[in-house]
Amino acid sequence: MEKPPAHRRLRYQRHSQGLEFDRFVFFSDAVFAIAMTLLVVGIGIPEVPDRELESALRSKNDEILSFFISFLVIGYYWLAHHRFIAQIASIETGFMVLNLAYLAAIAFTPFPTALVGIYADHAVSVVLYATTLGTASLLEVLMLMRAYRQKLFLVDMRPDVYRYGVIAAIVPVVVFAISIPIAYVDTTLALLSWLLTFPAEYFVDKLLRPVADVADTDAERG
Repeated sequence: MEKPPAHRRLRYQRHSQGLEFDRFVFFSDAVFAIAMTLLVVGIGIPEVPDRELESALRSKNDEILSFFISFLVIGYYWLAHHRFIAQIASIETGFMVLNLAYLAAIAFTPFPTALVGIYADHAVSVVLYATTLGTASLLEVLMLMRAYRQKLFLVDMRPDVYRYGVIAAIVPVVVFAISIPIAYVDTTLALLSWLLTFPAEYFVDKLLRPVADVADTDAERG
C-alpha cells in the first residue's frame, strides 16, 4: 500500500483547550509527590556492625519522626492546593510564577526536615524549617490575592469571602514567624508552637467565616 505523503501522515493533534491548565496541575502534583518521596532520603541507612544495628536505629528516632511530621505537613499543603485549584477556572502568567515560587518552597522542605531530624537542638535548623513553611504559606496568600484580582475563579468570589480567605491563610504565616524568635530560646517549644495553627484557624473560622447566602447554599447543594 502506498504511504501518504509525510505532511499528510497521522499526527496527534491538540484537541483539548485545557491542555495548558492540565500541564500546570500535573506539574504541581509531581513536585508535591517528589518532595514527599525525597523526605525519606534524609534518613540514611546506618552502616554499622550487626551487633550495633539496634542502637543505630534508635539514634534515627528523631529523623524518622521528622519524616512523618513533614510528610503530613506537605500532605496538608497538597490538600490545600488541591482545594484551591479546584475553584480556579483559568490561569495566567503571574499566577503561574507565584505557583512556581510556592512549589520551590515545597520542594525545598526535605532539606530543613533532614536538618531538624539530625540537629533538632540547633536554632538555625528550626528557623530554616519555619522560614520555609512560612514562605509557602505566604505564597498561598499571594496566589489567592492574584486569583481574586485577575478573576480566575470559576465563580466570582464575594468580597467578604475573599477577606476571610486571606485572613485564614495568613494565620500559619504569623505562627511560623512567631516561632522564629522562640527557637533561639527553646527549639522544642518553637516546634510545639506550630500546633497553635489549628486552634487559631478554628477561631478564625468561627468568628470570621461569612454566612452563606441563599445562592451559595443552593449552589453547594448542586
